[in-house]
This record gives sequence, C-alpha cells and structure tokens, in this order.
Amino acid sequence: MSFNSLSTCTLDDNVRGNIRQVIGNFLKRCGLEYVDIAIDEAWYSECCQEAIKRDFPMDGDHSIRAYMDIGVAMMYTYAHLPDRETKMWICLSTAVLICIDDIMVRGDDLVHLRRFNERFVNHQPQDDPLMKALDSLLRDVARHYSPPVSNLMVTSSLNSLSSILLDSETKDMQISKQTPLYPEYCRRLSGMSDLFAFSIFPSVLPLREYVQCLPYLHIVINHTNDILSYYKEEIDGDTANYVSLMASSRGLTKQDVLQEVVETTVQAHHNILEFLRPHTEAYEAYVSFFDGYVKSHAALRRYKLAEIMSEGSSS
Repeated sequence: MSFNSLSTCTLDDNVRGNIRQVIGNFLKRCGLEYVDIAIDEAWYSECCQEAIKRDFPMDGDHSIRAYMDIGVAMMYTYAHLPDRETKMWICLSTAVLICIDDIMVRGDDLVHLRRFNERFVNHQPQDDPLMKALDSLLRDVARHYSPPVSNLMVTSSLNSLSSILLDSETKDMQISKQTPLYPEYCRRLSGMSDLFAFSIFPSVLPLREYVQCLPYLHIVINHTNDILSYYKEEIDGDTANYVSLMASSRGLTKQDVLQEVVETTVQAHHNILEFLRPHTEAYEAYVSFFDGYVKSHAALRRYKLAEIMSEGSSS
C-alpha cells in the first residue's frame, strides 16, 4: 500500500468519469454498491484510550494519532468477529503498521527499522516508541490466534517492514520489462495480506475450512485497496503504486492495468465465495469482511471516495 503524501494534480473530467465507472462496476460485479459512511466515534475514542493506556506514542513526530481512524475503520471490516479484544488488537496493529509505512522513510527512522527484527527476535528493547508499540503488539498475537496462523501473521507484519527498506534501497529503480512480476512481489510484501486475511476468520474455526482460499484472499485484499485508492493516488501524483508500476513494467496504460486488476479481483472474490459456500461460518465471515472492507475505505477521507462517487450521483 502506498500512503505517502505527494504533490497534488488535477484530473480532467473524462479521467474522473472513467475512474468512477470502474469503481462502480467493480462494486456491482461483487454484489455491492457504494455507501457513504462515517467513522464510529465511540469506537475511535475507545481505541485512542487503549493506545494511551498501552503507552503508545500519541503525540510527537512518531504519533499514531493521525492513523487511528484507519485502525478504527477496521471495525467495519471485522465487525463479525465475536471477541472485542481481538478487534482492538487489529485496530491498533493496523494504525501502528500504517503509521510506520507512512512516516518511517527518513534516514534516522530507517535505522530503527533495520534493527527491529534483530531486537524483536532477541527480546531486546526497541529504541523508538513506534517500534516499541509494534513489538508489543506482535508479541500479543498469540493471545488471539494459535500457530501456524499467529506465525504467519507475524511474518506478514515483518515483511511489511522489509518492504519499506526494500523501497529505500531501490528508490528510482527502473522496472524492467523482462521482470513484470516484480511489482506483484513488492505488493505482496507491503500489503500485509496474510495479517488481514487470517484475521477474517474466528480463531476457533478449523484452518482446513478456509486456508485453500488464502491466495485469492491476497488478491482481494491487496487489489481492492488498489482499486479503491486509485483515485486518491492519481490526484496525489503517485507513480510508485502497484497500478503505475505494473503499467510501466508491461508498457500498458494505467487504465488498462486498472481494468485487469478489476477482472482479477472480481474472479478471486467469486472463487472465494464458491470455495467457502459449504462452510457456513467461514462463508458468512468472508461476506461480512468484504462488505466491511469496502465500507472501511469509504469511511476514510484519505481515499476521497465520497468526492469521486458523489459526482456520478449528482450528475
């Protein structure tokens, strides 16, 4: 995921109309429609209080306060989960990880990132408050999920940190047309899709009932975000996102790649539904998740979905 703030640019009406149509068609083919929705203020307050209680950084350069709304929006995504403490863990983990992805890009911050894995494995104290918060959250995962799920969720989180370092090491690197799958690899690392995919299913649910659809869940989680964040990233002039990198590596237009992403994601969504259909609890968990995942994007102002989608309804 790309959350960096870049210089804004203006899109002409035809481009805006095309993006709106792509998003609308994507939702329709998945059995949904765009709904304007707001952050749950009560849950926001509760999550902030929990972060303060845990001594997570809520002020200063590495404050997660500005990212709490992203974590809180996950309340829609995981509304079906019965355990409130698990939902709180997901909320705080999301806020901390995305805060890290967004701000830990400067030289001094990268030093903390480079040392995180070594300190985490060796049970050494982290020397940055944001890293300390993540360390404690990753150690808490075993309270909510059992192995191997908890292992894979930790690995997914650590991979997201490695992706930041990888981006730093390869900044401005031209993507070769001989390696068109490289953006896919980077997207898998950065997207935390295992973390979010395994969180869909209650911990008591047998792994064998849903594990085979994990590759398709990766597609749905990463690419639904790519589709719903595309308008925001185009306005920001972001050329380092998945759609832009795939277009560059394959010599295609971004509009062509975006349409391919929609086709792939719709097919993956329906594959998941068909696979899970015999397993009622897992099926219902996924249906609730996907509806909530779209709502969580709508609830966050950063994606500007109300702006682009309301244009169609008012014209």
